[in-house]
Amino acid sequence: MNDASRFKHAQRWVFRIMIATGVTSLVACGGGMGYTAGMTSTTPPTMTSAPPTVTLASPGATVNRTVALSASAASASGVLVTRVDFMVDGTVIGSAMASPYTASWNTSTVTDGMHSLTAKVTDSAGMMATSAAVSVTVTNNPSFALNLSPAQIYPLPVSSASGNASLLVNLVTGAVSGKVMLTGITPTGVLVSEGFAGSTGTTLFTLSANATVTTEWDVPSGSLLTTDMVTALLQGKIYVNVLSSANPGGEIRGQIIPGNITVAWTALTGSQEATPVTIAASGVAATTVDSTANTVSIHINSGGVTDATTASLDTGAVAATGTTLVTLTKDSVNMGHWFAELVPIQATDVSNFVAAGWYANVVTPAYTSGAIRGQITIAPTLTQLQASMFTPICSTCHTGIGTVPPGALNMTAGHTYASLVGVASGEQAAVKFITPGDPTNSYVIQKLEGVATISGVRMPAGGPYLSQTTINQVAAWISAGAPND
Repeated sequence: MNDASRFKHAQRWVFRIMIATGVTSLVACGGGMGYTAGMTSTTPPTMTSAPPTVTLASPGATVNRTVALSASAASASGVLVTRVDFMVDGTVIGSAMASPYTASWNTSTVTDGMHSLTAKVTDSAGMMATSAAVSVTVTNNPSFALNLSPAQIYPLPVSSASGNASLLVNLVTGAVSGKVMLTGITPTGVLVSEGFAGSTGTTLFTLSANATVTTEWDVPSGSLLTTDMVTALLQGKIYVNVLSSANPGGEIRGQIIPGNITVAWTALTGSQEATPVTIAASGVAATTVDSTANTVSIHINSGGVTDATTASLDTGAVAATGTTLVTLTKDSVNMGHWFAELVPIQATDVSNFVAAGWYANVVTPAYTSGAIRGQITIAPTLTQLQASMFTPICSTCHTGIGTVPPGALNMTAGHTYASLVGVASGEQAAVKFITPGDPTNSYVIQKLEGVATISGVRMPAGGPYLSQTTINQVAAWISAGAPND
C-alpha cells in the first residue's frame, strides 16, 4: 500500500471515530491531521427524569386502635416506584414495596391527641418525594358523660328520677372505669348493657353500690369490654340502665353516644300523617345514625297498632308523602316493636337526616298510608330553643311579672326550665307543661299545635303560629328527656 492509499485509509477511520464521538471538524496539526470538537460533547449526555409523586389518603379525622393507611404513588416513564414509607410525626411505621401501597398503624404506640401522617416514595432512579401531611386525632381513651332519664324507656315510666354517668374506656385493652350518680331512685341494679336506643339488650356487667356515697354506683375494678363490645360501643350500641322494684325492666336509662353517633327520639302519632288520622295509638322511634360509617339503626316501639303490616323509615318533609329508605322488621314476640340495624346509607341520606328530612311510619290494614308517623328531628338544646323561640316569641308575654297569666309564667332566659318541666299547667292541672319523654301529652306542644283538648287559645296568642318544623324541634327536645342544657 502506497502513502496515498494509507492516508485515505486513515481518513476513513478518522471519520468513523468522528461520527461515533460527535467530533465536527478537522484541522491541520503539525503538517498532519488533527480535530476539534464542535457543540456536541464527547461525554455521553446524563439522563434526567421527573421526580415521583405520592398522595396519602386520610384515614379519618379521628382514629383509634389499628388503622389501615393507604397511598397512591406514580413515577416518570421508564422509572419504577420501588418503595413507599408511611410515617407518623416523621417516624416510619410501615413500608410497601409494591402496589397497592398500604400499611397498618397501631395507634396505641402514640399518645392520644393530634398527629401528622405523611408518605414518602422512592423510585428506581433514587429520586424521592413526600406527600402533603394529613392531620388526625388519636382517641384510644375516650371519656363519656351521659344523662339518665325515664325518657329513653318505653313505655315511659312514671318517675322523677334522674342520673348521670361518667365512664372512661380504653379502646385497645377494653378496660372500663367510672361511676353513675343517681337522684330520686332506690336501685335494685345498675347495668351496662349492649343494645341500640329503643331496644333491650344483653347485660355486659353490673355496677356496685359505693360503700360510702349512697347515691353512687361504681364500675367494678377489672371490668373489660371484648373487641366486639368495643366495636358496639363505637356504633352507639351500649347503654346504662337503672332498675327499681317499681320498674324491674328499667326506670331510667342513658345511651352512650360517641362523637360519630347521633340519636334522635321521635314521638309517633296519627296527627302527623300526611292525611291526619284520629287513632288511639302512639309510638316512639329511636334513630341512631353513624355519620362516619354511614349507617342507620332504628327501633320503633308502639302501642295500639299491634296489627300493623309494615313499618318504615322514609325520606320526606313534614306532611308530605315520601319514599322508603329502610323497611323495618317486626319483632316476633313484641308485636309493637319494629327495627332495623346498621343499614348502609349514602352521605346524602345523612344530610337529609340532619335537615329533618326523614320520618318513621307505621301502616295498618285500616290505614294503608300510615296510622302513626313522626318527623325525625335532631333534638336542639334548651339554650338553642331559648335563643330561637322562647326569648324572642314566648317571653314577650310570659315575662314572669305579675300573679296572673300570661305574665305569671316566666319564660325568660334562665327561668324557662323551672317554669315548664314537670310543672302542672295553669289551665289544666292534670296535664304538665312538659313531661320529659312525652311530647304528645305535654301541654306546651298541645298549645303550640292548637289541639282540640286545650283550654283557652292556641299559642302564640293571635298568631302567627309556629311552623310544624319548629314545633317538631321542641317535641324532639322533650322526647330526648327535656334536659336542662
